[in-house]
Amino acid sequence: MYTSIKVKDSTKKKLDVLQSKFTITTGRKISFQNLLDKISDYALLHEKELLKKLPALKDDPAWNGAIDWGEETDASKVDEYLYN
Repeated sequence: MYTSIKVKDSTKKKLDVLQSKFTITTGRKISFQNLLDKISDYALLHEKELLKKLPALKDDPAWNGAIDWGEETDASKVDEYLYN
């Protein structure tokens, strides 16, 4: 089963370069899907090194403190607001 993913144009260009380098180096063509499979396998084999290069959650702005918007809210009505 396949699924579509969206990547930035700059990321697509990097993947295209990597795909071309593979073809030049090995003399074999590799499909984009197969290239992504190999990259994900490699990332899992080197998971610790990869995780060191990713930003920590504490550095993610989404985890910063909540902002007071000055509006009164009723927590008991959250489901009503979200799902109705």
